[in-house]
Amino acid sequence: MKKLIVTLFIFFALVSRAQAIELMDGIKLLNANKLNKACEFFKNYTDNKPNDPDGHYWLGLCYKRAGQNELSAYHLQKSFELSQVIEDIDIVEPIGFKNQNDYLDIAQMYLENGDFNKAHTYVDMTLKLNPDNADAYTMRSRIYLAQEDKDSARTAAIRAIQADNSLLNSDLAKEFDIVEVPPFDFEYYNSKGVEYFYKGEIKNAISYFEKSLDMNFKNVVALNNLARAYIKMQEFDKAKSTLKKARIFNPKYFDTYMNLAHIAKLESTKDDISEFSRKRYLKEWQNQLKLAIKANPNDKRAYLNLGNYYLEQKEYKDAIKNFETALIYDDEYYEAYLGLAIAYIEINNPQKALLALRNAGALNSKSDEISYYLAKMCILDNRFDEAKEYLLDAVSKADNPQYYLELGKIYFYKNDYKNAVENFQKSVTQDVRLKNTAELNNYLGLCYYHTKDLKKALINLQRAVELEPNNVMYMYNLSLVYKSTRQDDLYQKLYNKIARFEPKTAQDYIDLSTIYYDRGQSDIAKTTLDEGIRKMPQVKALYSAKIKLLKTLGDEEGAKKLKEIMDKLF
Repeated sequence: MKKLIVTLFIFFALVSRAQAIELMDGIKLLNANKLNKACEFFKNYTDNKPNDPDGHYWLGLCYKRAGQNELSAYHLQKSFELSQVIEDIDIVEPIGFKNQNDYLDIAQMYLENGDFNKAHTYVDMTLKLNPDNADAYTMRSRIYLAQEDKDSARTAAIRAIQADNSLLNSDLAKEFDIVEVPPFDFEYYNSKGVEYFYKGEIKNAISYFEKSLDMNFKNVVALNNLARAYIKMQEFDKAKSTLKKARIFNPKYFDTYMNLAHIAKLESTKDDISEFSRKRYLKEWQNQLKLAIKANPNDKRAYLNLGNYYLEQKEYKDAIKNFETALIYDDEYYEAYLGLAIAYIEINNPQKALLALRNAGALNSKSDEISYYLAKMCILDNRFDEAKEYLLDAVSKADNPQYYLELGKIYFYKNDYKNAVENFQKSVTQDVRLKNTAELNNYLGLCYYHTKDLKKALINLQRAVELEPNNVMYMYNLSLVYKSTRQDDLYQKLYNKIARFEPKTAQDYIDLSTIYYDRGQSDIAKTTLDEGIRKMPQVKALYSAKIKLLKTLGDEEGAKKLKEIMDKLF
């Protein structure tokens, strides 16, 4: 009776206070010099939370103290890369963090080996945690000297002396004939802005970015930093105005277009906009990502984001093309493999989906996401027992509302309403962004309806209809409860609304067909799906729904012929 909506999305990790508290157990082991146990703790932590920059930082520190410099460098670099994600990661300084020079020791190693780019990277990582670290600027000056770039070395030396006036009497100052503390410059104010941004003090960040731009109003890095701060404040018009300036001063700066794309994406998800505006924002989101690729055709991030854009728009061939392009530039790009798997699941290509999931799993063998999408493949193939095992594995690794929702659905369809309710309620608790509230209320209502708890059924189904008043399936389910509780007037009023309902989406046609079938009107159920296919011949789900209906009605020949047509089309 109830539809099964397959909701697919890419997860972005949030560095939360709860995670920071969890890290303390490993930090205590490290402080107690229990190095093996600390390494084991942080290894397990990063396996379960591969997108948490703090976890990779502490694992890198453990390996460093164990003398495993290559592993240390890998995880410290991973920590830095993860902290660069524009969209959803909020960076917090690791609890117990005392010594930024742990990064600088790695920078020193690369400097001695002549790998100057990596040496600079680890200076960047130190300055991200503390923009006033004088030792970091001293190290940067030494790297530039090794590269025979005296101008840049002098600039870094000035910044070191500004951060620590005692360096005025050091060999560093003598190297560049610096005899007094120079006034603060653009780089100081920009760095302070970055520091406040990552501390979550956005207003202070804006103030410092503005001061940096007073000294160099054409600097596109500072303009992008200021725009990102405005984005955090939900001041999209100010952010766009700032980014337009950056685009004028440097039309080839990649991050400008990525940030403009991010704004368009956020604007497209607002509740209080018209459908026309939503389509305009979606188009802008797509265009800015294409401009980002034009600005830097070799950056994998733009292809990944464009792939995710097409995935959301259900344009799976274009999604696959962009994920595959991202993998050309990085054949160990976990997120691109995962996106590729989702797209192949959607176009019902289980072989390629499985291959993509295996590649993703090779990069992150303990990923809860891999188990989740393997479950999705099983669900689409009606292998519900196998799907349940994958979902149980997923929830054992991570508390995610979507996992509990899908697990609850499986228990529901197996008529195990007690376990279904338990998982739906867990999903409600975890669904802090209220993405699935209407669907969860609907399922809870159905569970209570089947267990004869009509009072709870009524409360939950009324809530589902309030949240999504144009969902015909929710209306139908609520009408059944009205009928069971003998509220005939309310039942008739709602049923009349269902009878007048005009489907607009493919899901509407599928829902209406399901309702007619449930009422014993099989011919109208088929006619409804035929109309949907006629109006939306490109939507595969309509063909799949009709094949399922024909098989249910015993028309195997009709189902076979329609399957042949569908295979040719898709």
